[in-house]
Amino acid sequence: MAKRNIQMIPQRGRNVSAPVQHVTLNGTRYALVFNNKAMRIAEDVYSEQYGKDMGFFDIVTELQNKRYRAIMAIVFSALRAGGLEMSWEDFDKAFTLASLDAVRQAVQAGILAALPTGGEADAQKNEQPH
Repeated sequence: MAKRNIQMIPQRGRNVSAPVQHVTLNGTRYALVFNNKAMRIAEDVYSEQYGKDMGFFDIVTELQNKRYRAIMAIVFSALRAGGLEMSWEDFDKAFTLASLDAVRQAVQAGILAALPTGGEADAQKNEQPH
C-alpha cells in the first residue's frame, strides 16, 4: 500500500485562546471564557432551551439585535467554559436582566477577542491548497 501525502487543511475555525474576562455578579466574581467550547455550548443552549438550531455567528447577530435569549446563552456558555458548574435552570434563576447588564462590556470584549481578525482570516485562506 502506497503512502499518501496528506496535507493538513486549516480548520474552519480556530481553537480560540481568548483572554479571560472577569465579572462580578450578585457579589461573586466569575470568569467568562470565550473559546470554542463556549461557542459550542451557546449553540447547544439554543437547540435545547429555545428549540432553534443556530450557529454561533447567528447567535452573535441576535446579540447585536439585543435579543435577551442571545445574552443569556452567550453569558451561560462563557461561564461554563470558564469552569462554572451550574445547570441552565439554576443560571436562569440566579441571573436577572439587571445582573446581566453588568457583563455587557465583558461579553463584547470576549467575543471580539475570540473572533479571527481580518488578517488571520486572509492568512487562513492563503494557506489552503488550491
